[in-house]
Amino acid sequence: MANFDYSKRLDNLKKRRQDSELIKSQFSEYELIKEAYEKINESSTIKYVLGAMEPVDLKYTHNTIAEGERVKNQLSKLKDRGYDVEFKYQGSVTNNTHIRAHSDIDVLTLHSGFFSLEAPQKATYPYAGDPVKDLCELREESYSILKSAFPAATIDNSGAKCIGLQGGSLRRKVDVVPSNWYNTILYSQTGLDYHRGVMVLDYHEKIRISNTPFYHNKLLDNKDLESAFNYKKVVRLLKTLKSDSDVKINLSSYDIAALMYHQDSSSYLVGHSPLRLIQNSLIFLKGLYDNSSYRNGLLVPDGSRSIFEKASIDDLRLIILELFAVHQDIINDLQSSGNTIYKEIVA
Repeated sequence: MANFDYSKRLDNLKKRRQDSELIKSQFSEYELIKEAYEKINESSTIKYVLGAMEPVDLKYTHNTIAEGERVKNQLSKLKDRGYDVEFKYQGSVTNNTHIRAHSDIDVLTLHSGFFSLEAPQKATYPYAGDPVKDLCELREESYSILKSAFPAATIDNSGAKCIGLQGGSLRRKVDVVPSNWYNTILYSQTGLDYHRGVMVLDYHEKIRISNTPFYHNKLLDNKDLESAFNYKKVVRLLKTLKSDSDVKINLSSYDIAALMYHQDSSSYLVGHSPLRLIQNSLIFLKGLYDNSSYRNGLLVPDGSRSIFEKASIDDLRLIILELFAVHQDIINDLQSSGNTIYKEIVA
């Protein structure tokens, strides 16, 4: 007997990956849209894992970006109020590891009146103002504009780092993140945009926190290229297992991507045998669980902190158990049809 109800999981997967309102408006019937994984002649277990690995259809991602653009267009009114601002996106949508058609997106609202320098760099002409105060005022002005522009939406200004918008005319959740540019040492050396970071305001603590979302995305892209585009497939699979689990797994998307970043790229090179990705990733994660010195030394891709500064060994164990159960069901399915994990499948 299988560990999970894969018919139910396939239904959850489909609903998560597709925008039913968009489908109905275009095709009248939700069931008419079939993705490649649904068409292969394989068991429900195999369809589920292969579907979970695939990226969300671009049309849904474009719809998420379009909602972000609506918010950006309204926030451009900040310029009429004397603010010099720029806008950038961050989050799993921007690195294509999201698993939902209705994924949210972060709009970095960057105060361009000043920038920060990574130590030991020194400013030639130090900023005479108060960056934290200026960002607090930027947030307050942003909230005022958004309340007026989206009267039917729920606008949550209680978060430390962002203003959250959802509902009303918005088809996606959008988080507005007040911030300023952070010129890293790498950026000063290369001038490459992806080496430039941001300082995000913590509105509650009245401090700023450095972040390098564009470098993070670049590193993930590089890893995906080295792994024949299989790295992000495994990240999406693990995020899907977390979402479908009957237990709460407190591994963030960021930490899942960071964990799998450390799996050797050669183990992602599986040719036309995608089920080997599950076996190889399970071996890697179990090895990580058993080796505390190696595990505790792992850093997030940009090197800014330890993965297990925020992730916990208990949550690692839970995601391993989910992956182990799926691997076990796949092995049983394959054996019943005289196949092995090396079976070639082309969707």
